[in-house]
Amino acid sequence: MMLALGALTGVATGVLAWLLITGVHLVTQFAWADPVPAWQLVLVPTLGGLAVGVLTTYLVPEVAGGGVVTTMESLALRGGRLRRRTPFAATVATALALGTGSSGGREGPIVLIGGAVGSAVGRIPPLDEERNRSLVAAGAAAGIAATFNAPIGGMLFAIELLLGGIRRAGSLQVVVIAAVAGSVTARQLVGEDLPLFDASANLGLRAPSELLLYAGLGLAAVVVAVGFRRGEDLSRRAFTAVRQLIGGPLTVALAGLVVGVIALAVPEVLGEGSDLPAIDGERDPIQAMLDVELGVDWSVAAFLLVLLVGKLVATLVSVGAGSAVGTFAPTLFTGAALGGAFGIAASRLLGIPAVDVGAYALVGMAAVFAATARAPLTAVVIVFELTGSYDLVLPLMLAVGIGMFATELAGWESIYTHQLRRRGVIYGQPDDLDVLQTVTVGEVMHRESDSTVPESLPVEAFAEQLRRTGGHGAVVVGDDGHLVGVVTRSDLNHAGATVGEICTRQVLTATPDDPVFRAVRRMASRDVSRLPVIDHATRRVVGELRRSDVVRAYQRGIARSLGSQQRREVGKLRDLAGVRFVELVVDADSPLAGARVSDVDWPARTTLTSIRRSGEVVVPTGGTRIEAGDELITLTADGDAVRSLASPAE
Repeated sequence: MMLALGALTGVATGVLAWLLITGVHLVTQFAWADPVPAWQLVLVPTLGGLAVGVLTTYLVPEVAGGGVVTTMESLALRGGRLRRRTPFAATVATALALGTGSSGGREGPIVLIGGAVGSAVGRIPPLDEERNRSLVAAGAAAGIAATFNAPIGGMLFAIELLLGGIRRAGSLQVVVIAAVAGSVTARQLVGEDLPLFDASANLGLRAPSELLLYAGLGLAAVVVAVGFRRGEDLSRRAFTAVRQLIGGPLTVALAGLVVGVIALAVPEVLGEGSDLPAIDGERDPIQAMLDVELGVDWSVAAFLLVLLVGKLVATLVSVGAGSAVGTFAPTLFTGAALGGAFGIAASRLLGIPAVDVGAYALVGMAAVFAATARAPLTAVVIVFELTGSYDLVLPLMLAVGIGMFATELAGWESIYTHQLRRRGVIYGQPDDLDVLQTVTVGEVMHRESDSTVPESLPVEAFAEQLRRTGGHGAVVVGDDGHLVGVVTRSDLNHAGATVGEICTRQVLTATPDDPVFRAVRRMASRDVSRLPVIDHATRRVVGELRRSDVVRAYQRGIARSLGSQQRREVGKLRDLAGVRFVELVVDADSPLAGARVSDVDWPARTTLTSIRRSGEVVVPTGGTRIEAGDELITLTADGDAVRSLASPAE
């Protein structure tokens, strides 16, 4: 079933990718004259930004500034649940943004679009949270595969950035199926079966000593990554202040105006930077950079650096203002410009006659993306798939490795997880959560209601309660016990007469049936110490999960893990002198309840190996007293006789 749902997700995402590509072309043809007058370079991005701002403010805010970060946030906090309107609304917003010249790429939004498709498909059976997360990742992989015609790159993108690595990609086959289905579907609809860029001009490593130059290019890529990382922070802060003054639509329109002004000097910054409107000059700058041959001069290197800076600034303005574009494609554009300029500088300064500038542009694409997104496998493979050239595998791996090493030394994380952290979300999960999959929240949560307060409680009374008890907050409930929100000491500074008026209403929750590891992941994502536990159907508060409860859950999970290890040995010991493991629970009316181990008349050839009690493992001795509810694990030749000991006395 999961494979079928993965294929369905891939096909649907491939169709939407085709609609997005077609939509960008249609908007471009409609919005721009042929040839393009100078006034249009300013007016079209501004009006397009206004229209996109309306969509991202009132209809589909999740696509503002890309889509990768929103998809990751959904995976971290909501199990991958995305709104049903997202796929089509985001497709329209992104087509309008790129078609009118907003600087960015379609790859970020297509990740959100594909993820939302996976989320919608996951509601059909419906699926549990883990399988739904797999389908969201599968949709993202299909989106990258479809828009780039790069199924392997799409698969690796989902694994490295969304699922946290191959070791945690539990449904890898679903991601693979979706990526293939998405790529094939889009390829058939678009009608192109060729790589996105042509790098067939015999690019390759000319001499082993040239690897030193590629290592230097890897370090230079880190500088561009710094520009994306810090520039996006500055841009988002600046435009957040602007948005508070003039609103979302006018903010995106202002960003379009800035991009248009930049385009007066560098029209290549418009849109994705390829397949530009009918402007004098090159219509596909990235392809032109890959085609640069030996013999170019310093003026070309300077122009490439101007392209790099112009595209970087225009992209940061568009993304920071909240346009429906991402930073994936701009990292490739700026990487190609950096690599081309680096290759020209190397040939001129070092007097190397055999430097292939196009090869440096290609390697620069991978190096800048890897240093920015911290996804080395995706960077290397997707450049292979984009160009169809496998002759630069050593320079690619070296430059990407050097860039990753430098960012590792600096302690940087991916630009996507960095933006998530600024939203207060810590992406990923600890490595030791497996044992917590065996324990449910309902087994360890606090069921007493001492931490809940009614929403009608006056703020003064709540403040006095905190002073009296030394608490830090409480769960706010309605008259019928349903969850209203969470109120803490910091909320006392807000204006309001009752706790219902000052509480935070958008809170993370768990249900009694959730495994504890899922609740821990939610607690870690917001760095909170407790979660309200609600009934899934009625949303009534039934308890609270605290950090101390997680410790007890971990102890119980360890005990169960040890029991599982013992059960795995049953097959090995079954034929060993006719003995086997037998597990039994001591009934309250059993003669074993309250007895010492040494006083029990155990059957012949029986050994009590361990006792599980309240989630802990007790190693028994002769003086250990057995209690009602204990889980006894025995190694015996007479299982029936042992079981009869734990039964109620007749």
